[in-house]
Amino acid sequence: MIKDQPREIWDIIEADTAHHPDYAVFLFSGKRLLQRMAFGLLPSFLQRRIRPGLTKPQRLHPTSYLDGLRGVSSFIVFLGHYTEENLGWYTEPYGAFEDGAASSPLQLPFVRVIFSARPMVHIFLIISGYVLSYKPLKQIHSQQYSALANTLSSSVFRRALRLFLPSFVTLYIMALAVFFGFSTDRYAERQPQFTSQIHHVWDTCMRLLGASWAVDDLAYPHPQYNPALWTIPVEFSQSLLLFAALLGLSRCRANIRLFLLAGIIVFCFYSGQLYTVEFLGGTFIAEVTLLQDRSLGTPSSSPMLLSFDEKPQNVECRSTARQTLIQIFWLANVLSGLFIASWTNNHIEAVWGLRFLAAHTPAPYQGQQVWFCFGAFQIIAACTQLRFMQRIFTTQIAQYLGTISYALYLMHNLCLTILEPRFNPIFDSFFSKATFWGRQLSWLAGLVVYVPIVICVSDIFWRAVDTPTVRFARWFESKCVVEKKL
Repeated sequence: MIKDQPREIWDIIEADTAHHPDYAVFLFSGKRLLQRMAFGLLPSFLQRRIRPGLTKPQRLHPTSYLDGLRGVSSFIVFLGHYTEENLGWYTEPYGAFEDGAASSPLQLPFVRVIFSARPMVHIFLIISGYVLSYKPLKQIHSQQYSALANTLSSSVFRRALRLFLPSFVTLYIMALAVFFGFSTDRYAERQPQFTSQIHHVWDTCMRLLGASWAVDDLAYPHPQYNPALWTIPVEFSQSLLLFAALLGLSRCRANIRLFLLAGIIVFCFYSGQLYTVEFLGGTFIAEVTLLQDRSLGTPSSSPMLLSFDEKPQNVECRSTARQTLIQIFWLANVLSGLFIASWTNNHIEAVWGLRFLAAHTPAPYQGQQVWFCFGAFQIIAACTQLRFMQRIFTTQIAQYLGTISYALYLMHNLCLTILEPRFNPIFDSFFSKATFWGRQLSWLAGLVVYVPIVICVSDIFWRAVDTPTVRFARWFESKCVVEKKL
């Protein structure tokens, strides 16, 4: 009887609205509003399944596989922050510092890459350098210098809005979550008054913006509320430097441009400017890729637009043996990069191979960062050459993660600081972290609960903030620039 009560109540309402047409209009509007709200909360991939004609199907472009790699890397950052906060044992080397429980297979080299967040940042930076320079380099190759000037001008104008507006929105959301008690004060303290909290987050936004001048200052504090945002000023400052380098080298011949770019990268490396090395290194890889496509007579858009059941045409100019050796070389680079990405947070001296690298870190660097840079270059360079790697990162899952990658990077800490205090005690009551299986099951249980929520929240943020920010930046630019005279 109780089960049928909602249906009976709805029948009474419908019968009443039949006698009162005005109520029917109100009820219909309310139902439509609730339907739209519920539909809007669904992730975009479910919306497309429910209403296939709602959005145009996503088409692949020449750098789609890098978008997919960036999306997977962003998801790994989320997994890394989740794992480090809840199961710090997994950040230790396999077979060492077990603390009463056997090591997990997740701690093995290569496997542990799935939650190795720190190397992913370097992949982000190299991909940014590649993607930001790809279109300008194509215009340089075709000597479209007027179009190049417009592209670089537009990129410089919109870059700050593109990076900082979503970041500021994230900080304000997290500040409100801290003040109203939804989120823990893990990264920022709750202020006694609402106005004080708003003033505090405003100061945090200004410090984040000012960090663009201090990307090499290790003493500069990470942003409060969301420490992961420390990469945003790095992205901004290095992208502006990249645009300046492209402009300065735009009229050089291709081989001269590559030589000068390599010289700048070497200078920056020995000057300790690792982020600049990664951005300009991405430009270097993009230049080599474009020259390679041109030398093979390959259209720049064709390699990545093949359907999954379509086999690429063989290039007859290379022998099978030589092609096999080249593929083995690039596959070895992938394995080397993944092994470096398996770097543990602590006690690296207990890991075979990595302790040798740590002991031979080139000056002026210390620690793991420079090796993460080398490993990221190996992975991304190999991705430009290995078709099966490109196919992996152009799958639907990878492309979806690439679409929401920035939103996922910005929002995962908010979700974790809200969810963990509420669900971790429940997990701890069922699974003891003092045992091998307890740690395994606790880690998996957290993923089962957190992953869908983080994905949904990131999807909503992408649609509500990230995408409108892109449109706003373009609209604002159109209102500010001088109209072209006919």
